[in-house]
Amino acid sequence: MDGLRKWWRLALVLVVLVVLAQISVALLARAHPVHQYLVTHLERAFGRSVEVRHFTVLLLPSPILYAEQITIGEDPAFGNEYFLRAERLTAGLRWSGLLRGHFEFGTLSLTRSSLILVRNEQGNWNLERWLPPAKTAAGDTSRVYGPQTPLTPSNRLQKIEIEDGRINFKLLDEKLPFAFLGVSGSIEQVSTGRWKLALQAQPWRSGVTLQSAGTLVARGDVAGTSARLQPAEVHVHWDKVSLADLFRLFRGQDYGLRGIFALDGTAKSGTADGANASNPQPGDWSFTVHARAGQIHRWDLNERADNPGANLNLEGRWNTVARNASVEHLVIETAKSNLRGSARLDPKATPSWEVRVESAGIQAADLLAWYRAFDANVNNAITAEQFFTGGVTISGWPVEVRSAAFSSFGGLVRVPGLSSSLRIGAFQGALDRSSFAVTPIRVSFAPLENSAAGLPAAARRHAADNKSVLDVALWHDLAKHAGSVSLDGHLEKIEDALKVLAAFGRPINRGWDLTGAATAALRYQWDVTQPSPRWNGHIDFNKGTLQAAGMNQPLQVNKARLDWLDGLRTASISDVDGFGTNWTGQLAQQNMPESDGSVKWNVRLHADRLDAAELDRWIGPRARPSWLQRLLSSLLGSANASPAASELVRRVNAEGEMRVDEFTLEKIRLRQLRVEGALHDLHLELRQADAQWAGGNLRARMRAAFLPRPSYDVTAELDGVDLAQLPAPSGLPDRFAGLASGTLHLTTQGVGREELLQRLTGKGEVRLRDVAFRGWDVSASTAEGAPHEGGSRWASGQGMFSIRDRGISVPGLRLNTGSELTLIKGTLSFAQESDLTVQTLPREQSDSRLPEQGYVLKISGPLDLPRVSIERLIARRPAD
Repeated sequence: MDGLRKWWRLALVLVVLVVLAQISVALLARAHPVHQYLVTHLERAFGRSVEVRHFTVLLLPSPILYAEQITIGEDPAFGNEYFLRAERLTAGLRWSGLLRGHFEFGTLSLTRSSLILVRNEQGNWNLERWLPPAKTAAGDTSRVYGPQTPLTPSNRLQKIEIEDGRINFKLLDEKLPFAFLGVSGSIEQVSTGRWKLALQAQPWRSGVTLQSAGTLVARGDVAGTSARLQPAEVHVHWDKVSLADLFRLFRGQDYGLRGIFALDGTAKSGTADGANASNPQPGDWSFTVHARAGQIHRWDLNERADNPGANLNLEGRWNTVARNASVEHLVIETAKSNLRGSARLDPKATPSWEVRVESAGIQAADLLAWYRAFDANVNNAITAEQFFTGGVTISGWPVEVRSAAFSSFGGLVRVPGLSSSLRIGAFQGALDRSSFAVTPIRVSFAPLENSAAGLPAAARRHAADNKSVLDVALWHDLAKHAGSVSLDGHLEKIEDALKVLAAFGRPINRGWDLTGAATAALRYQWDVTQPSPRWNGHIDFNKGTLQAAGMNQPLQVNKARLDWLDGLRTASISDVDGFGTNWTGQLAQQNMPESDGSVKWNVRLHADRLDAAELDRWIGPRARPSWLQRLLSSLLGSANASPAASELVRRVNAEGEMRVDEFTLEKIRLRQLRVEGALHDLHLELRQADAQWAGGNLRARMRAAFLPRPSYDVTAELDGVDLAQLPAPSGLPDRFAGLASGTLHLTTQGVGREELLQRLTGKGEVRLRDVAFRGWDVSASTAEGAPHEGGSRWASGQGMFSIRDRGISVPGLRLNTGSELTLIKGTLSFAQESDLTVQTLPREQSDSRLPEQGYVLKISGPLDLPRVSIERLIARRPAD
């Protein structure tokens, strides 16, 4: 019992002593002399100036030093900013050193640290002078000339652990936008001046949002500062990286590329198997890189199982002193293709970089897979069988092709929907001085071997006799930055070419189909002195048909030609049947497309006979909705299946004239019709329309606006129109003779025939001469109050009229015979209902108040069979 009390008291004394010692040490650590003492030892350990806000020391279970808000200064040769900063530094202290009177650090742990790596003008990094130097080799007796770099004070740092750190980069005084976040791992000294790295981090770039930048892992060992981190061997692994974030990291923007990326790399220096070990140079590093990219596709397309991928393998040497690099082995591999070559980079040379592809073998199936990954409209059933070989050397900036050569023995492309396959002939291309040229590539149609057996004999014979051949040639002058692609050939069935373009996602016939034969001689030319590439040449069409959306029947294209002159198109129509007539004329493009794609056209068309009834058969029935919308969509090449009609009309910008020898609209027949006008920005203006009508002349002008609500304004002038030729109910024109002239102004708005007639308003003036009416003697009938057969004649006449409420109102049409005046007034409806009164009076009373006695002729009912009566006028008595 006494022994237990004795040990209990001893234990209590020890606890009290430890507590007192801990309290004393903690208080001493805050004292200025001790604080300065600890800072001095940290500066000796790091080889840099150190600032600490305050220290905390724990003795048990092992001595630990905590430094809060620690900042390690920068070498003045690399700037004045801090080198390393951390919220907390935790350092283990060795009992063995403390007992011998030495202050030795064990493992250092940095929490939320921030490291700035700086490279100066000599290409040195500030990190090189921080780590302690490696031991000098025993046999190293090489002389050192010039001033020697002072050695970093020796220290006993064994291991540095990093948690949630950050590494920034600077080039001289310029802070780079790159950084590493979430840095964790350790740096451990495995021998004197030899450090082992085990770090991982997430790449970061300022001003850019990254979603999947992956994790970068670095492992290996490096030496101290005496030989610029040499010898060293570092392995880097980077995976789970999206291609979008890869480009955001290095270029700061998204190029619309999607996929995954991974990289493995190794860098070595000063080792037996290092770069150019037989002839080592100061600062030499050897490296190997294996980069892999897969599931590559365009940003707005879904990922597919057949999305392509590529591998890049590099082996070479990098010299940090001379700042040059060479790649002895460069290999790019895809699913079925590969490229092998070499590369070099030397900022002091001209050109500063060069890539040489010495051997390339490319399968057309690979090219098709890459093309399909960036275009969703490519038909999945297309197959290509062709092999390309060649080589190329490029260098400098702007990129210059120093040599190039490739060739192919030809191949086949199978396009679904075609009874023939595309046969690509053998060709080759090469760079001669500054001129790169490809021999003409012959593209022809060949019968499908697998499907020809199942075709009828006539179809097999047609496929075998297909004479469609197209020669494609390429030329480019690298010095002048000018070149061209030429297309020359003949197509028996132009619809096959349209199917090929559509299968490759480049349809040009949206809403229309063209059949028949075509002959082409085209040149697509570009020149650095020109603002944009231009087409030149022509295509001739013969014995074909053109079916456009909105038309019930196809146009018969007997002969037509499409010309390009410096990018401007001209369509020459020599013989086209459509809308019940034959057309000739020209449509000429007046300017290059504007920024919104709009183009101005000049139109000159001629038709021999045009009937509105035929127009109705081609584009009717009238009740069909949106026929104009669908027709314009096809003509303008809109990719939208159902765009707004107003937007389609807005895109039309044309002016010119159209001539029709004879135009028939129900009972109206116009001869030698000529219309001159323009349509632009939803406004139609017919500046002049001339025609011969009813033995006289018709001149008219019209303005129409189609937005926000269609409205029309028409002004017409008539001169010398024969009343006997005017359209009227059966038998009525035979009763009239004479000539009419006058003016007419009409306005209306709306959509559809009924609404247009309902809102039609207008007014006009008519002048008559030599008017005759056969059937009644109007003067005798109104004078005697009884019908008199015979005829009536007037030397002249004039009057005003107005149009509204679906009818024509005549307030007073005056007909003169010389001695008498005939007055006609009343209304005529659009339904050919009449309500008219006819009255005669002596010439001398024409300007006075009309008489209140006599007889009037009243006409009412349908015009084709009117009711005619004669009524007496009753005089009004004055009021009593």
